[in-house]
Amino acid sequence: MSLNRTRTLGVAGLVGGALLLAGCGQATGSAPEGLSNAAVQQDGTATDISASPCSAEDFNVDLIPQPNRPGVLLMAVTNQGDEPCVLNGSPTVTAMNMANQPIDVPTEHVDHPGASTDIRLEPGESAFAGTHLELGGKQDPDTYVATGFTVNLPDVGGTVQADVRSEEEYVEFPVKSIQVGTLQPSAQGVTF
Repeated sequence: MSLNRTRTLGVAGLVGGALLLAGCGQATGSAPEGLSNAAVQQDGTATDISASPCSAEDFNVDLIPQPNRPGVLLMAVTNQGDEPCVLNGSPTVTAMNMANQPIDVPTEHVDHPGASTDIRLEPGESAFAGTHLELGGKQDPDTYVATGFTVNLPDVGGTVQADVRSEEEYVEFPVKSIQVGTLQPSAQGVTF
């Protein structure tokens, strides 16, 4: 079985070292009894998230390869909308080929670094998740060459085209499988 090469995507320049974002004061916690669709704020009050006004268009997703850790990406999900948005769970990451078509790569959601929690994102704030790509050889028939990724966020309708931030002008990932962790309010400890 021959492996079709995929187009390469030009990406914006390097995001220096670590992603620095201001305003990581998102609150997390468990919903009070009887409020299953709630996000708990730092002051202990709950906000009903069942009528969230947010959709995929309200978010920007960056995937940032980690230095000296092949296949390890930091996902940063930023609320670009005008309203607060609440996220909880693990995003679904889909590898894309050069024709911008989905590739059927086995994907697993894992509770890494821990269980998911409700995260309220004010406009401009971000949530983070680790993404681990099991890399293979391009000659392996179980390896797919991905040039991009789309992301579906939990409880949000629509798909977001992820922006892969890399030093390389073009990116290709020879992927055998993908693991995606849970969204967290801080980037600390989320990568695999």
